[in-house]
This record gives sequence, C-alpha cells and structure tokens, in this order.
Amino acid sequence: MTLQNVVSAGTRPPASTPLLRLVAFRKLWIASAFEGIGDEASRVLIPLVAVSMLGAGPLEVGILNALGMSAFLVLGLPIGVWVDRHRRRRLMIIADVVRALVVLSVPAAYLAGAMTMGHLLVCAALISVADVVFTTAHGAFVPSVVGRERISDAHARLQTAASAVAAGSPSVTGALLGVIAAPFVLVTAGISYTLSALSLMSIQANEDMTPPREHERFWPAARAGLSFTIHHPALRGLFLSGMILNAATMVGSAATAVYALTVLGISPAVFAALGTFAALGGLAASFAAPAILNRHGIGKTRILAGIACGPAAALTPLAAVLPWFPALWLGASAFGWAFLVVVTSVAGAGIIPRIAAPHAIGTVMASNRLFVLGVMPVASLAGGALAAWLGVQSVLWIWALLAGGSAIPIAFSPVRTWREFPADLDNQTVQAAG
Repeated sequence: MTLQNVVSAGTRPPASTPLLRLVAFRKLWIASAFEGIGDEASRVLIPLVAVSMLGAGPLEVGILNALGMSAFLVLGLPIGVWVDRHRRRRLMIIADVVRALVVLSVPAAYLAGAMTMGHLLVCAALISVADVVFTTAHGAFVPSVVGRERISDAHARLQTAASAVAAGSPSVTGALLGVIAAPFVLVTAGISYTLSALSLMSIQANEDMTPPREHERFWPAARAGLSFTIHHPALRGLFLSGMILNAATMVGSAATAVYALTVLGISPAVFAALGTFAALGGLAASFAAPAILNRHGIGKTRILAGIACGPAAALTPLAAVLPWFPALWLGASAFGWAFLVVVTSVAGAGIIPRIAAPHAIGTVMASNRLFVLGVMPVASLAGGALAAWLGVQSVLWIWALLAGGSAIPIAFSPVRTWREFPADLDNQTVQAAG
C-alpha cells in the first residue's frame, strides 16, 4: 500500500488570518481547553478518591495510573484505523460524552453507597479508551480546520490552552477539595467534558473521507500504517526522539518526589506547589515556540531543545548542593523542563498530516503514539526499579542523560537540515507492505 499525501479538497483560510479569528479553530480551541480541564481533574481525583475514600495503597494507585495509559499501548493502533473510517468530530463528541458519564458515575455511586475499587478501575479503563479516541481523532481533525500548512502554529495555540489549564486547575481543584468531598469535585470534570462536546457540535469543517468501498481491510491497513511509521526516515527520527524524551520523563518522575521529600526535606505542600512552575513553563513555551521555530527552524530547534533538556533536568539532582533553597532549583528545573518539552513537541508537529493520506492520518498518528506513549509505562516501572537499586539521585542523573540524548535521533535524520517543512515533503511516498 502507498501512503501518499493527497491535497485536501475544500477551501482553506488565508495563511495571514490569525488562527483564533477563525470561528472553527476558536471553537476547537475552546473545546480542547474544556477537555483538558476534564482530563486534569479526572487524572488527579480518581486516584485521590481511591486513597481517601477506599483506603487504596500504592499497588492499587499504580494499577489505576497504568490503566490510564494502557489503551494507548494496547488499543492505540486499531483505534487509529477505526478513526480513519469515521467522522473525527463525531468521534470526539462521543468520547467527551462517554467520559462525562463515566466520571459522573463516581459521585452517583458514592451517594448510593456502592462505590468500590473495582468501579474506579473500570472508570479508569473506560476513560483511557475514550482518551485515545479523542486524541487520535483530534490530531486527524485539526488539518480539516486550519489546513496542513498551519498545523505547527495550530499545535502551539492548542498547547496554550492545555498549559493554561495545567496552570490553573490544581489551585481550583485544591480549593474545591477544601469544601466538598472528592467524589463530588469530579462533577467539574463531567461538566467540562460536556462543554467540550457542545463546542465541538457547533464546528463546521470539511472532513475528507474515503468512501467505505475504498477502505482497505482493517488489519492490513494497520500493518501498513505501522510499517510507514517505522520506515519513513524523518518520522522515524522524530518518534525515536520522542520515545527517549518520554522515557526520560517517566524515569525522572519515578524518583523526583522521593528525592524532594526524603533527601531535600521539602514539605508535600511545597512540592505540590512546584507543579505550577511546570505549568507556567509550558504556557510560556506555547507562546514562544512559533518565534523560536521562525528563528532557528525545525531541525535546529529540535536538536538544541533536546540537548538543553539535559541541563534542565540536571538542576534537580544538583539542588542538594547548589546555593539558596533547594525548592528554588526544583522549580527552575520544572519550568525549564516543561518549556523545552513543549517547544520540542511543537517543532515538527505537523509532519504526519503532510506525509500521510487523509484517509490514513489517524492510523499513522496512532502508530507513532504506539512508540512515543507506549514506552511510558515501561519506563516508569524501570525508573522505580532503578531507584530502588541505585538510589534516587543516580536515577535523576540517568533522567538528565536520557533527556539530552533525545537530540541524537534528530541529528541522524533528515529533519536536522529542515528550517521549514521541505517543499517536496507533500510528494514523498513510502511503500508499506499491505
């Protein structure tokens, strides 16, 4: 099968028009913000409900967290093929509605006296599946709204919404937890998912769909998408870099909390507040990324940001010996890390819609996420095991080395020479076994 980019039909907005002045994109931006609020709330509150209301221990919380990412690894690729055969906007709406009903079932069960750990595990699994559907459909839907040429800019603007949510949600959630029980705070997640769905319902966009009779058989299409992802030299460099960076993230997160609380003696409240620095770093990067890309280009930005991730991470293990307050250096590390990760994600974000046919965008995106996100639960387990064996500070140095190493795959791929997407990228084809 040839996965070749085909120019989408339909009228695209002029490139000079600010994205947020486009009605369809503005509604998508609002929907993404509300969906992010729901995600942040459910991700924090479901484990909190398990611990505070059901007495869950580290094992149960670990299982809940693993279920939250498991669908990307187990179901990501088949869901990607499925997304390519249906209207993406409709699938995002369904995913929002499903998640709203799931999270609202928790306070309902609490009121009925029927809340159990099994119920929360099922909720986590269902939310994970809906997350994969929404994320895959969202990535494939953006080109229908802004056109392929503006995907990087659109990604930066959408990242602004996500970072703003990440910056504001913890304080709002904390305030609500001070006055009402955790299961009832989940109502905010249900409302957020519902508002996201309502915003999506009002979007009008021309989605390029392949007639059902032209669809390839399901599993050959999945294999073709996976083969295309592995064999395309530019895409391979990007996903290998993303894998290393995400593995570094999970290895570091496995040791950072223990290091901060036990080695540095930082209080849990102060450590939790440091999350605001990370959110602000991501927010700053979402505004700065377009200018950075314009100045340095895609390849140079990816390489320099990847290398800089190493020193940003190294501030954490160095906090024990640097002057002033350790919390100050942890905050600086969190800000710098989040800033660089977001810049890295924006650089080259529009490659898949440019090189994959419209009918295969979801499949190729899902194949990419199979590697980039699938490594995370494995790296998390490895990080915990290494921390128990080598100690938390040694693992933090491994985090820094891995982070800097994320630049290596880009340095050995065609992306290293890109200032912008090559003019002939739209015409590149890669043969994938059908």
